[in-house]
Amino acid sequence: MDVVWYEREDVKDQLLIFGRGIQGVSPFDVILEPDPAKCHSGSCSFTDRRITVNPTLFSAPDREQYLLTKGLLVHEAGHRRHTTPLYLPPITWEIANILEDERIENRMHEEFIGVQWLIMKLARRFYKDSRHLDPTSESPDEVVAYFLQLRWALRIGQPVKGALSPLNQQLWEEIKPLVFDAWHAANTESVNQLAEEITEILGLTRLETGDQSSPERNVSNTPPSGETITSERK
Repeated sequence: MDVVWYEREDVKDQLLIFGRGIQGVSPFDVILEPDPAKCHSGSCSFTDRRITVNPTLFSAPDREQYLLTKGLLVHEAGHRRHTTPLYLPPITWEIANILEDERIENRMHEEFIGVQWLIMKLARRFYKDSRHLDPTSESPDEVVAYFLQLRWALRIGQPVKGALSPLNQQLWEEIKPLVFDAWHAANTESVNQLAEEITEILGLTRLETGDQSSPERNVSNTPPSGETITSERK
């Protein structure tokens, strides 16, 4: 019986060594969890000192899955190195989570030339899998979906798919400086403060972005409980 690629001992060792090494000093444990019920995409738990990624997240040939899994490990290592676990109300946490993902990837992109191509690979894949925005919708969720997709589009030099309604375009112009400030903020605390402002401007009480939500949205920041940073929220 053939062994699936991520269960081969040599491949598993390569990923675990890479996942720990990119974290720096005192790395968290690294776990490959192919069961989406246990790990949808990836998580970084500061309570359990554990990074978990799902090597079957993407539908792709084995080699491509392997490289994208390395990209997820880089992303999670970014949270390990640069995210501070802090309590936030649930909806604010959702927004901060999306913003923090870009901030920590920017930091990893700047600090480690050798992983830049993996971050780019993730961006291309998430962009490819993202849906077109609905120009007829006036839900503020579409604005969140817009800047969720925008970061991948900017990274790979592509336009955002679809468009915002006139009302949502006005909202986007209002929060645009806050989003860009968050992407380049010095720390998680600043991101959280900006997320609070964005949440208030958009009048969000809950978030439903449909299949625009990428795996990265589940990859870290502070959970509603305030106890751990984890992705198993859905």
